[in-house]
Amino acid sequence: MLPAVEAFALTKRYGAHLALAEVSLRVAAGEFLTLLGPSGCGKTTLLRLIAGLIPPDAGQIYLAGQEVTHLPAYRRHVHTVFQSYALFPHLNAYDNIAFGLARKGHAQPAIQQRVEALLALVGLEGIAHRYPHELSGGQQQRVALARALACEPPVLLLDEPLAALDPHLRRHMQRELKALQHQLGTTFVLVTHDQTEALMLSDRIAVLRQGHILQTGTPQTLHDEPETAFVASFIGHCNLLRGQLHSFQFPEAGVMVSGYVVAARCRHTTVKPGQPITLAVRPESLRLENAASGSSLTPNQLTGVVTERLYVGAETHWTVCLPDGQTLVAALRPETPPTWAVGSKVHVRWQTSQAVVVKPDDEANDASPV
Repeated sequence: MLPAVEAFALTKRYGAHLALAEVSLRVAAGEFLTLLGPSGCGKTTLLRLIAGLIPPDAGQIYLAGQEVTHLPAYRRHVHTVFQSYALFPHLNAYDNIAFGLARKGHAQPAIQQRVEALLALVGLEGIAHRYPHELSGGQQQRVALARALACEPPVLLLDEPLAALDPHLRRHMQRELKALQHQLGTTFVLVTHDQTEALMLSDRIAVLRQGHILQTGTPQTLHDEPETAFVASFIGHCNLLRGQLHSFQFPEAGVMVSGYVVAARCRHTTVKPGQPITLAVRPESLRLENAASGSSLTPNQLTGVVTERLYVGAETHWTVCLPDGQTLVAALRPETPPTWAVGSKVHVRWQTSQAVVVKPDDEANDASPV
């Protein structure tokens, strides 16, 4: 089956600002792909290029195998849901949803059948007569989704459509959006800066930074196998430790951190002993132990001093300062014995499989294949 969306070496500048730098992307038919990154990373520019709302300076765009690089938006088989919803204020919910079908010349009985089915699909059967100003934010969002889906586009583009909702409603709509995409089988491409939203909704995530795609993969792959320091820190919470490569036998590396050698996974085959590297390990992967005076370290432990204890409900976060001044955070269940006072000396350990060597950010600006 042909990919729903393909982009090759897309470049876009706004004056002197390089918004996208030779970005390539492939989205499978029926896939939910999320473009994730901080403000200004290029994710919305990439979405607008796919939609045909702006032209690229270089590169090509294909939809279902057909090149559409220079086609206007109205000739592309995609629909876009914007953050503002962009509903017609003078039309009620029914007529907003029916608008595209009427423009295409569908008969009224067919329009009515389709609109009623969509209202039921998004749970708005009883409010078809209401106007946008009479609807809540969540209801407006559902009308915008139903309107975009009315003409059965093979690709739906979503530009942060949940950003204006309050946190509770946003979580509820995230679950509904995922269920809707699964039910319809439509290809969804979502733009967001919310990592939790991306992890919850996506089949795959493309992480962007400064106009480049740094890494693309499943939510679990990006969480467990980050390739760069930025991806490691942007997808969930992560400890990043500076060190030097002590030894390397693929796929395991010995890393000198704060005077001690610890073990981690390493997929970068070009690293050499003595080279400065960055080690990423998740707070939930760490374990703490009392460090009795004079006790020796095992091969995969560091030692440090507890400097902060934060109770956050499901976990307690322990901040540990290492001898070289670097700090890391261990996230432990509250019932995990023992507890430590600030100033206590502790050993920090993890399993080799739970730490990974990542590229520093200044080496991570090459677009990765998607």
